[in-house]
Amino acid sequence: MPCNKTKYVGRDVVLEYAIGCGDTLPATADWKVFGSLRTKEFNLSWDTTDGTDADSVGALRENLATFQSLSISGDGVCKASGAGAQNLIDLTKHVANPVATDGQPKAWLRMTFPDLTFTALMLISNMSRSAPYDNVVTYSMESSATASDFGLIVEDTPDADAADVVSVTAYPDTLTMAANDTRQLAVAVEPTDAPQGITYESDDVNVATVTQNGVVTAIATGSAVITIKSTSNTAITDTVAVTVS
Repeated sequence: MPCNKTKYVGRDVVLEYAIGCGDTLPATADWKVFGSLRTKEFNLSWDTTDGTDADSVGALRENLATFQSLSISGDGVCKASGAGAQNLIDLTKHVANPVATDGQPKAWLRMTFPDLTFTALMLISNMSRSAPYDNVVTYSMESSATASDFGLIVEDTPDADAADVVSVTAYPDTLTMAANDTRQLAVAVEPTDAPQGITYESDDVNVATVTQNGVVTAIATGSAVITIKSTSNTAITDTVAVTVS
């Protein structure tokens, strides 16, 4: 039996990208690994505002969190060929001319640590290269999270030895709601020792929206379908039919 590691190094952290818009999560096959990265940085912070007033107790200010900020950056070595070279070429072309995302240099980024995995739609604001005449050519990138239909997705990193997902089942499978009503969906992922990560998506947000916690909100009269997907295998799904009257 191999020894268990209690700590890990930077090379155990994987950074991937998928070019796409914020209304659809990438399929498993869409993810591509960044090539030859040497450093990877992940920074998550909250903006705050001062909510102190005359009713505040004690001498401490009452600070409130407002908006979340996420940045991912890294640097690596440029290669003309070999593993990851074409991925870096394709991403650099996209940032320089982002026609695939309506002129905005957006891409989904997924950063996988041995314990947690973070996924978000990012705006890649910097893509640079350094070419000293007597040293290897390197590149660097900087990105910041931007709005999407899914926000920041935080999951436990699946165990490589975990069972494969067989099914995703949502309860109830139909909802009849009045405008402004909310309902909580329950979801079972089988088997129970498989990765439990899921995402929610509405096919008509003008009729009903859904959060990544499974809360459905009725917006206006009509019909919508909520799709629930396994994050470890996006081909495994279930649906909930929503009627707003």
